[in-house]
Amino acid sequence: MAEDMNKQTTEDQTFQQGLQPVDSGDLAPVQPVAGEPGEVASHEAGASAVEAVGSFFTTGAAAMNEMRSARKAHAEARDQLETLDDTIANEEAELAHRREIEGNYAQIIADQTARRDAAAEAGSAAVQEQNRLQQEIDALKEQLQQMKDADAQTDKRLKAALDAAEAREASARENGARLQRRLDDAKKNLEKAEREQADGVAAAQAAVQSADARLKMLKEEQVEVQRNPSANSAAYSVRSGELEQEIADAEHELALATADLPRITRELADALEYARRAVSEAEKPMAEAKAAFSEVSAAADEARNTYREAKDAAAERQRGMKEQISAQEKAKREQEQAAEDAQAEAHDAQALIDEANDIHAHPEVTQTIAARLEADRAEREQQAAEVEELASVERTVRERTRGSRTRFIGAIVGIVVVVVAIVVAIVVLLHK
Repeated sequence: MAEDMNKQTTEDQTFQQGLQPVDSGDLAPVQPVAGEPGEVASHEAGASAVEAVGSFFTTGAAAMNEMRSARKAHAEARDQLETLDDTIANEEAELAHRREIEGNYAQIIADQTARRDAAAEAGSAAVQEQNRLQQEIDALKEQLQQMKDADAQTDKRLKAALDAAEAREASARENGARLQRRLDDAKKNLEKAEREQADGVAAAQAAVQSADARLKMLKEEQVEVQRNPSANSAAYSVRSGELEQEIADAEHELALATADLPRITRELADALEYARRAVSEAEKPMAEAKAAFSEVSAAADEARNTYREAKDAAAERQRGMKEQISAQEKAKREQEQAAEDAQAEAHDAQALIDEANDIHAHPEVTQTIAARLEADRAEREQQAAEVEELASVERTVRERTRGSRTRFIGAIVGIVVVVVAIVVAIVVLLHK
C-alpha cells in the first residue's frame, strides 16, 4: 500500500503542474466537406482521431480525480478517528482521576489538610526567623559603621603622627646634607690650600734660586770684563757701569726674594692650618647629625609600620564584620525561599482540597463524563469501521484506475518532453 501511495503522489504532482484534462466538448466540430469520396473518408478519419485523443485525456483525468477523492476521504476519516482517540484518552484519564479522588476523598482531605497546616506553620516559622536575622543584620551593620568611624579616627591620628615623623626625617636629612656639603667644601678648600702651599713655597724658593743664579752670572761676567779689559776703553767703561748697576739690581732682587720666602712660607702655612681647622670644625657635628638622623629615621620607620599595621588590622576587622553580615543575609535569603516554598506547598495542598471537594460535591459531572466516554467509544467503533471501508475503497480505486492513470501520466510526460525538445531546437536555431 505504501508503494501505491508513493506512486499516487508522483501522479498527482504531475497532474497539478497545470496540465488539465482535455474535454472532448471543447474540440472543434468536424465540418462536412463536399467533394470526392476519398476526401470525405479522410475528414471522417481525422475527426475520429481527435475524438479518440479527447476521450483518452478525459478518461485519464477522471481516473486521477477519482483516486484523489478516494484518498482524501480516507485521510479525513483517519484524522477524525485520531481526534476521537485523543478525546477518549483524555476522558478516560479525567474519569479515572475523578473516581480515584472520590474513592479516597476522606484520606485526601485529611492528608492535604495536614500538609497545608504544616506548610503554613513552616512558613510562619520562616518569617519569624527572617525577622530575627534582619535584626541581627541591622545590629551588625551598626557595629560595622561604628568600627569604620573608630578606624577612621585612628587612621587620622596615626597619619598625622606619620606626617610629623616624616617631616622630622626630611629636616634631619636636609640638615645632614647641608653639613655634608659644608664638610665637602672645607675638604676642597684644604686640598686647595695644600696645593697653594706647595706651589707658593716652591715658587718663592725658585725666585730666590733664580735671583741668586742671575747675581752669580753677572758677577762672573764682571770678573771676566775686569780681567780682560777691552781695547775700546769707551765700551769697557759702559759695560762695566752696566754690570755694576745690574749686579746691584740682582742683589736687591735676591734680597727681596730671600726676605719673601719665610713670609710666603708662613702665610701659606697659616692658610693651610686655617683650612685644616675648618675641616675639623665641619667634621665635629657630622657624628651628632648622623646619630640624630638615624634616630628620627627609625622613628619615621616605626610610624610607617604602625600606620600600615593599623590599616591592615582595620581592613581585616571590617572584612570579618562584612563576612558576618553576608552570612546572615544569605541565611535570611534561605528563610525567604523557605517561606515561599511553604506558601507554594500550602497553595498546592489547598488546590487539591478544593478539587476533591468540588468532585465530591458534583458527582453528576463524573456521571456526565462517563456517559460522554461511552458515546465517544461507540462513535469510535463506527468511525473505525468507516476508515476501514474507505481504505478498501481507496485500494479498489487504485487497482481499477492504475492502467488509465499510468497511460495518462506517460502521455503528459511525453508531451512535456516534446515541448522541451522543440524549445531547445528553437533556441539553438536562433543562436546559429
